[in-house]
Amino acid sequence: MTMRAPVTFMLGSTLLLLPFQASAQNPSAVHRPPPHSLKLASVQRFKPRPKLARRAPERQARPAETPAAPEPPKPKGLVAAVTLADIGFANGLHFSNLGGHHELYVPLPEEGDVSASDLVLAFDDFAAHDAKRNLVVQVNDRTVAAIALDGKGESRTIQLPLGGARPKNGYLKIAFLYSGAATPDHCIDVRYVGDSVTIRPQTAVDINVGDPGKLDVATTAELMPRDVAVVLPSRHLAANEMATAITVGRALLSSGRRVAFYDGYDVVPDLAKRDQSGHWARGIILVGTLADATGVVDSPIATVAGDLRGFGMIDAVRVRGLPSLAIADAGSVRAAQLFGTPLLAATRGMEAASVGAVSPLALPADRVTFDQLGIPPQAVEVYGRAELGAIIDTRRLPAGKRPTRLSLDVMVAPDGAGAKAVVSVFVNERLLGSTVAATDGATHLDLPLPDGLVGALANLRVVVERDIAQGDCRFGPQGYPAQILGSSALVLGNAGGAPHDFFDLTSRFTRGVDVLLPAAAADRPARVLGLVAQAANQLSPDAAAINVTYVAADSAPVPDAPFIAVSDRPPAGADPRVRFDRGRVAVTDQTGHTLLDLGGFDGGAVLQVLQSGDTPGLWIKPLAADGRTPSPRELHLDRGDVAFVDDKGVALAMSTERDTLVRISYPDQVSWLTVADRFRSWIIAALWLLATAVLLLALQRLFRRHPANPSE
Repeated sequence: MTMRAPVTFMLGSTLLLLPFQASAQNPSAVHRPPPHSLKLASVQRFKPRPKLARRAPERQARPAETPAAPEPPKPKGLVAAVTLADIGFANGLHFSNLGGHHELYVPLPEEGDVSASDLVLAFDDFAAHDAKRNLVVQVNDRTVAAIALDGKGESRTIQLPLGGARPKNGYLKIAFLYSGAATPDHCIDVRYVGDSVTIRPQTAVDINVGDPGKLDVATTAELMPRDVAVVLPSRHLAANEMATAITVGRALLSSGRRVAFYDGYDVVPDLAKRDQSGHWARGIILVGTLADATGVVDSPIATVAGDLRGFGMIDAVRVRGLPSLAIADAGSVRAAQLFGTPLLAATRGMEAASVGAVSPLALPADRVTFDQLGIPPQAVEVYGRAELGAIIDTRRLPAGKRPTRLSLDVMVAPDGAGAKAVVSVFVNERLLGSTVAATDGATHLDLPLPDGLVGALANLRVVVERDIAQGDCRFGPQGYPAQILGSSALVLGNAGGAPHDFFDLTSRFTRGVDVLLPAAAADRPARVLGLVAQAANQLSPDAAAINVTYVAADSAPVPDAPFIAVSDRPPAGADPRVRFDRGRVAVTDQTGHTLLDLGGFDGGAVLQVLQSGDTPGLWIKPLAADGRTPSPRELHLDRGDVAFVDDKGVALAMSTERDTLVRISYPDQVSWLTVADRFRSWIIAALWLLATAVLLLALQRLFRRHPANPSE
């Protein structure tokens, strides 16, 4: 842990943040995807600003500690809350060892009446031994609070008025300074205090956006709340409109928001409401033609002059006074594709924008650096021990590739007293290597990645340790910086062969995904979109194109490209891992005890990794009679080739190839093999007894034939 750890977190216009909801731990760092190319038909001038970060767990309501001063007046305009998780700190901020310093920057537009009204600070404070400690909070380099810490507070919440602080140069700067002392001696082992201060990711800045009618497309998207409703018109949807809805849903889920799909614009008035405190509670995105949205929005929709064939439209609209977005893609998915990239910041200052082609730049196929993957560098100051972390999203790798080696460059500044540092590298909590840090340049580690270690995410953790001076001395110990360099890289290999796990599909979906849906979904899309959008978010990057094809009733899907298929029948040419033509399906252990019986699923779905001929993909089998699929808030697909999903998420994920403790069984299908397997131990015992009896009988007959008198 560090005694003083300044972290400057700058967000550029090409920075895309991502919370990670996977089997690995949530990252404390964020990601920036590779650059994209974009064609905008709009000619309005704009000033690019970065896009807001990935969304993560929302701020929980906790009793606030009311200060003695009277409460500040509530802002008159619309209020949106931006949490630490929203700007990439999914695990919050952590301090220990009686010192630390974190700086972060909240991107906000300078235009209009946008200002920060309050900071709702949620934190945990613990200390094993007595020490005088404090936490100072600064906004735009101005101190707004100095909080005394007693080490006995869990889930404390304090509301700090900010007096309408305005962003500077497109950012609101927030700094946390933690310090303390336990003895007059300078050189002590600060670890003995056992202190820990965690600023929770629910800590939020309340942003007063002023007049909602002045918000542009980018600002509306950035400040949109965590709960978002994607509303589709109550008519037969064209395939490209369905693809637009899935693409928008994937982008929202990737940013950490919770998405709900609705059929029919008649539900919009009930969705467009503020909460009791006046906060913007739910974002609304209207998918369809601009003509569909005309009767729903408060004012006429802004349009762009010129021939818009081949372009998509994205508009900032108002619904009952609340900011909303209307997305229309006429021929192909254009505007929705922009919604999932950092280039959405190009719509700053625009009420409407027409979007042409959005395509990612190609990455090298043999070696990809952290800079190319958009992994921002992190820096800490090392006193005794410090950790550097990064999350590597394998969905961003080139198509058909997987990481085989990690080439890591870590710069560790030498200690003035000559103490050497040791660098240890963990990937998904497995120690891969350790070495003494170089003193004349970067420390380089070339580490092989064992097969199966890296799934959909690789959680990289670098630990830097060195001895510090102790005892009574004149000057306190000096911290020296360490940083993971952007020249660090992944060495890539081919991800050939058939997929064996869910994460194997990510390299197949990089160039695009064919989504095969039942024809009935065109009239009731909300029945299937929730799960399909979740699966697309888990297994494909935001830049992957989505193409939708409707499959006639009672027909098997026939894919010709990597696919996600929703159907009662398996795709043509596929050998399902779980079969539904053998009666009831159950998951049992080695003793035959039932762990999961699909007969108890009123609604749910079974997801399987399979191949239709030579084409890999994901088959989703709805269990509901009407073909409805569940819409879990979170879905984690990483290891395993079969997942049983309900409205709460993955009930069970397993591998039919590797698992020896559980297996798929069909209780209604009884054969002599099933009976033999069920009574295997009894059969073996009986055969053993029979063999023993035969042996004894043979020996008895042999002794009877042998003469009793040797002379005879």
